[in-house]
Amino acid sequence: MKRFLVILFLAFPAFAAQPYHLELSASPAGVFPYFGKFGDVDLHVYAGGVRADALWLAAFSRNGATNVTVKNPLARMYVEMPLSDIAPTLTKLAGAAGAIERAATPVATPPQPGKISGLNGTRYRLVYGPTAWIDVWTTNAIPENPQLRAIVEQLVAGISPRTAPFVKKMTGTPVAVTLNFRRFKSVELLKIKKLTFAKDDEDDALELGSLYMRAPIFEKLWQ
Repeated sequence: MKRFLVILFLAFPAFAAQPYHLELSASPAGVFPYFGKFGDVDLHVYAGGVRADALWLAAFSRNGATNVTVKNPLARMYVEMPLSDIAPTLTKLAGAAGAIERAATPVATPPQPGKISGLNGTRYRLVYGPTAWIDVWTTNAIPENPQLRAIVEQLVAGISPRTAPFVKKMTGTPVAVTLNFRRFKSVELLKIKKLTFAKDDEDDALELGSLYMRAPIFEKLWQ
């Protein structure tokens, strides 16, 4: 028995560090029309962090980082955006039209186990009224990714700040977020595309690359 425990203990770090590539699709334009110019955003979640690819922009953030690096591959320029600035920036973009959602306080229903795109998951429903709710699906098929959770929390907080504390209490990795409000009817803000247990191009995805110049003047836009 002792020998088995020793083997299990030695093998655990290798198991915990198992690579994976979770592919998600985000549709921020469904809530913030301003983002329509960028189209849908492809999110790539790795054991080491998160990458986003839009029409003419890309961004990445490694686990533990306080910033998101946003780059324009065409102009070979980049900026650093604090994670904590995502929600305030989205709130500004929503303007007066988002006042009702910002003031809403949800009631959490009991978590419901189920399946999401073939994965074992849990559905968390936050109810704001008879026809107003947010569904967040999470899964334990991969370890919790702190950077993805931080980004999803910021996205939700940018729409409804009083929702953020409820999202923080959810366990697992978020893989789907659906909104149903007066202005957003069954909007899939986030949905899962594919999960593979391979590193793929993680190293390149979470690096800036060569010949990029920082553009601090654009960083003042969210200050």
